[in-house]
Amino acid sequence: MANLKGGNFQKQVKDAFHRLEAFGVGRIGKEDNLTHSDKLAEKREMYLKDVANHFIAENIEGKLNSLFTKENLDKFFDERFENLSDKTQENYLRGFSSMLKGLEQQNIHIPLHLEDKGYFDDKVAQIKDQSEVIIENRYIDNVQDVISNLYEDRAISGLLAQTQLELSIRQAEAYELLQNPSQYIDNGIVSNLVGKGNHYYEPKSISFELEQKILNNSDALVDKSTYYKDLQKYNITSHDFRFTSARDKYEEKIRSGISEREAKLQVSEILNHKRAAITDYYLSRTN
Repeated sequence: MANLKGGNFQKQVKDAFHRLEAFGVGRIGKEDNLTHSDKLAEKREMYLKDVANHFIAENIEGKLNSLFTKENLDKFFDERFENLSDKTQENYLRGFSSMLKGLEQQNIHIPLHLEDKGYFDDKVAQIKDQSEVIIENRYIDNVQDVISNLYEDRAISGLLAQTQLELSIRQAEAYELLQNPSQYIDNGIVSNLVGKGNHYYEPKSISFELEQKILNNSDALVDKSTYYKDLQKYNITSHDFRFTSARDKYEEKIRSGISEREAKLQVSEILNHKRAAITDYYLSRTN
């Protein structure tokens, strides 16, 4: 297996582009991942420039193809996907994966380990996990037991799960909170946390127990793939904590004596949604 030619990323991007180029070459009877159309060429040129610019910004050097490791790609995709829709992220991953397969077919070395060959399938699964659209009933009946078990398996995964459940937030928001706790937590209140669509959550209280766990945490955050796999042991996904929290908080409010309509509006605000109809959707998936 060879490396891309060129003494800098710009030249290596050109070499990769030309190696993949197969305009006018018939595909009948072939299973290749080469570039057979102008539209695909535009996308692949974007992928290559995006990742090269990321490595330049991170002061990472080397042959472009040799930098396609799990660690480097995790960081690249986390940065690149900020503020992109779930569908756009999924399409980008599938396109990037196909491009790497094409480079391998052209005898270019791609250093993802054999056990990581399902890397892109796992990434797509994680995106779907975090999507608002979850068809199955994903209420976690024994959620406190699950969180306790996660703490025993890996403390930071337990902390992420507890944070998601108590604050009714998404995985990405829990990561942000744990990365920069002093920026968001003050005297038992979490504020200025930004959710999907750049909408700010209303300030919300946090229990003293969880506040202290977060502020005193010294464990490094695991990558999102590891958290995903930790949850898979219990046949759950990260977004299930948000669904479970929505159901629990709704029932608490009903027990307090307020109307169903008002309870749904309050839960919608907790979830950082703008319509009570979204709360209806959450509740319909947790019966």
